[in-house]
Amino acid sequence: MSVARVRTSRFRLTVAAAVALATTTAGTLADPATAATAAPAGAAEVARQAGDAAFPFTGSFLSAGPNGFLGVRTDGVAVWMRYADGSGTTFPKNAAVTYRGAAGADVVVASEGTRHTVHDMAKGGDPVVIDIPYRLEEVNGSTLVMVDTATDELHLVSRVPGGEVVDRKVTGMPAGVLWEFYGSTPGAVAVQTSAPDYGFRIALVEVATAAAVETYDVGNHSGFAQVTPDRVLWESPYGRTTIVDRETKRAETHPYRARIALGGDWLAITGGDKLVVDGVTYPNRPVVLKSLKDGRKVPLLDLAGRVCPVGDGTLLVPGGTFAQGRGLFRISLDASGTPAATMIADEQRPLGIVLEQADVPSVYRFDGTDSRVTWKTSESDLGVSLVMTHVVTGRTVSLWSYYDTFIDWDGYLEQVIGAYNGAYTWKMTARPASGVGPDGVKTGTTTVDRGTAPRDFNDNAHADALVRDSSGNLSAYDLSQLRAMGNSPDCHEEGCPPVVRDPKPDVLGTGWNTYTLMASPGNAAGTASDDVVGRDRDGVLWLHRSSKQKLLPRTRIGGGWQVYNKITGGSDLNGDGRGDLLATDTSGVLWFYASTGDATAPFKARKKIGGGWQKYTHVVPAGRNGRGVADIYAVGPSGSALYSGRDSTTRPFEAAYALPLRTDSTRFRTFF
Repeated sequence: MSVARVRTSRFRLTVAAAVALATTTAGTLADPATAATAAPAGAAEVARQAGDAAFPFTGSFLSAGPNGFLGVRTDGVAVWMRYADGSGTTFPKNAAVTYRGAAGADVVVASEGTRHTVHDMAKGGDPVVIDIPYRLEEVNGSTLVMVDTATDELHLVSRVPGGEVVDRKVTGMPAGVLWEFYGSTPGAVAVQTSAPDYGFRIALVEVATAAAVETYDVGNHSGFAQVTPDRVLWESPYGRTTIVDRETKRAETHPYRARIALGGDWLAITGGDKLVVDGVTYPNRPVVLKSLKDGRKVPLLDLAGRVCPVGDGTLLVPGGTFAQGRGLFRISLDASGTPAATMIADEQRPLGIVLEQADVPSVYRFDGTDSRVTWKTSESDLGVSLVMTHVVTGRTVSLWSYYDTFIDWDGYLEQVIGAYNGAYTWKMTARPASGVGPDGVKTGTTTVDRGTAPRDFNDNAHADALVRDSSGNLSAYDLSQLRAMGNSPDCHEEGCPPVVRDPKPDVLGTGWNTYTLMASPGNAAGTASDDVVGRDRDGVLWLHRSSKQKLLPRTRIGGGWQVYNKITGGSDLNGDGRGDLLATDTSGVLWFYASTGDATAPFKARKKIGGGWQKYTHVVPAGRNGRGVADIYAVGPSGSALYSGRDSTTRPFEAAYALPLRTDSTRFRTFF
């Protein structure tokens, strides 16, 4: 750091710090560039209600002086609010007019093109009009800090009522481009410049003399600067703050963002979600006042925006407490010399998010008629989650919305299982965007009623693959799970298809080791529900008819089935509306058995439809594809594949689509 000294005498500032206002943390501040607009007009008074501890105000807080502050109400109307009685002077909206306040002074400037009207809100009287073709950067008291865009030179422009416009070019500025202007304090302006040979510098401009009296090398670009009678401060990279004693030039760097406050004897420190000061971590997002004399630390508020010196030695801070809610707080020293916060303007809303309303459909059918899940919160949310839990099985799905104002449920539970019919509970959680306070939560119930589908054995209207393990347990695997096993895990874009590596089935029963081969031929017996067939060790084929997800006692339907080493069914392969049967013999020939719909003789004579199936141990129906034709899964110890049907007797399937699923002798002993 180096310092260039222009003169030895120093001006005395009437406030402790420059004003820097933002909405980044408290949600109640707005940068002047984003404020609503107003034209100078006659005052419209807003009276404060007698007996109120804090007057009501909801909107954006822009700047403050000793007697009041400038804000924009939620209806877009600019207003000057007085501390003494809560009355307000309003300005009508005008899209062509912008306005800003002077930091630490009771001054409001309305600008339209090159015309700038200066209002003294404390003294009243006629406003001062200045018309000059410069770009307005800051307001310092009643002086306009402006840039001549033709020469990139800095000017201080003022005018007394009835007098001429005084235009003073600032002298002593360091070489470089005028880069940034920080919230100035009455009597001084902090200006950052940038030059290729010198990097970034901060110049302190004295308003009385229109001269840069000190310059400081700050190295990298600084996001904020502040000047007091005794110190100069700027933000360093990575959230650090450098403070220099203007007399001794002694510099200190602190690992947090700070502002000199309360007459220069305190630092006002703010931070993000985790504020750490001298090794102490403070919960929520407070402002911490640290004494520059004895190191005392006083945390105030549960949520604090960036501090605003008022001009009388106190601070205004937008924020809130859990006890009082949100508002504008004055920070001053109490009788013992300790900082204390008092609400002066009440936003009349709580601190912390409240989930006021959650609209979840009472019934889901997933037929295109379901309503979206919507909600209403007391403040902006960082994200909303919705957890749906099936009451009977306990299976859940967690849904999130980060940017949208709604949540759509696609009808799947976790592990890509189609949502079961029946009752569900739901829990909606809204996280506050401020990061302060508990989440907002609501709970309720809903119902899924999506009907049934072929080969649906677990009541979710999705076709299943049935699997028998080595213990004889019979389980249903949602075909969506098996299909998701083939999706690529390398997709990192939004909307990527889900990937399942360890599918979770529904266990349907035990004791199914009686059969050497099994299959589900669909509604082969002509009923509404799908059936199961099994071949015993003697080659006899047995039919288990089903009714409402229950398998009925078996019926013998034929013998001689020992010639086959695999059978499968469940897909309507010939378009007659009934599930048919496929079987492969020991030579790998694939045979087709058309369903008759007769429980006593459910299949017609076999028909040969292909060969080359020695390499798979199981063939599983996979539902219909986009052509309306049945697909099948072929599963074996070396891998598996999806074969998409082509509605052709000469070439019935497309080329194989490989899947990572493999049979084994324990978990995946039999697929059908």
